Amino acid sequence: MKKHLNILAVLMTLLMLSGCEDDPTLTVLQKVSFAAAPEVSASEIVITDENKVETLLQVSWKAIQFPVEGPVTYTLQFETAADTSGVNGWSGAISREIGEDLLASSFSGAELNDIANQLGFEPGVEGVIAIRVQGTMSRNIFSPATAVRVTPIDVPEVVEYPSMYIAGDYQGWNIGAPSIISSVNDDGIYEGYIYIPAGGTNEFKLYAQPDWGPMSYGYESEGKIMEANFAGANFVAPSDGYYLFMVNLNEMTYQLIKTSWGIIGGATPGGWDADTPLTYDPDTQTWSVTADMKADGSFKFRANNAWALDFGLADGRPAYANHPWKAYVEQPHFTVPSDGNYTITLDLHIPGNYAYSIKKN
Repeated sequence: MKKHLNILAVLMTLLMLSGCEDDPTLTVLQKVSFAAAPEVSASEIVITDENKVETLLQVSWKAIQFPVEGPVTYTLQFETAADTSGVNGWSGAISREIGEDLLASSFSGAELNDIANQLGFEPGVEGVIAIRVQGTMSRNIFSPATAVRVTPIDVPEVVEYPSMYIAGDYQGWNIGAPSIISSVNDDGIYEGYIYIPAGGTNEFKLYAQPDWGPMSYGYESEGKIMEANFAGANFVAPSDGYYLFMVNLNEMTYQLIKTSWGIIGGATPGGWDADTPLTYDPDTQTWSVTADMKADGSFKFRANNAWALDFGLADGRPAYANHPWKAYVEQPHFTVPSDGNYTITLDLHIPGNYAYSIKKN
């Protein structure tokens, strides 16, 4: 019996030794850190109507090295200086993802103004914005912060106008999240822009309220609408695309115009002879282009390479010059402050509150 016990003890010892040889080597997370706070091109910025289209702030930082190779995603965070410490420090920060292995970013006056507004800064009152960098691969690493003093300006508020509501196949017949057309003059004439992606029936219907009842409108004949408080009588767009939809309840008429947008003028690559096309992004609901622009000249936004539908500038917003249902209005043109490469954006998704931006790259 004793001999058997000795043999068993030897076998158990061998098993334990072999198991130890297979155990993985224990490791701990290696320290990763930023060498310094991000560098900024200006420590004090006063935003004005004149400089809001210019690049007012450039932020740069040094790369960080994780123990394993791979792309590092960098994000800039913006927070009020008073909210960067304590347990909840940076919890309300505004983040802007910059991208993989990118070590700099720039911001126009309009973009900084938007950040300041989101942080609760008062127009015309200087506030301090803390800026730090987040580097992300296997985990998030944060840099020390840099402070920038920013004085924002007031921006046009979104004005609510009398509206009508659109649900259709293109958005899943969801009356809870409708497209909207509005009557800026409260005169029974409504308009707005809707995007209809490919792959559906292109059918939609118009409602007097953001609900299925009591009042809805539908198609009667080409250019004519009817009260349609029942199934059927849907409008049908001829194809997918981006449409201007106009309705006149006084005459029970409508017009649906497919549009593509561009810029034209002496400031643009094509001059006054050819449109530079914009590209639509359904995620941001905006049209945009990046192009080399000239300060010696001006430009306008126009649709379909024609002078039937175009925008000038009035009260800080795009304003119609030519319009199918309105008299021509001479409007000031858009300009850029200096020669250079710009990203120009047109936003038509909120009726009566059309917007634009011009950012120098």
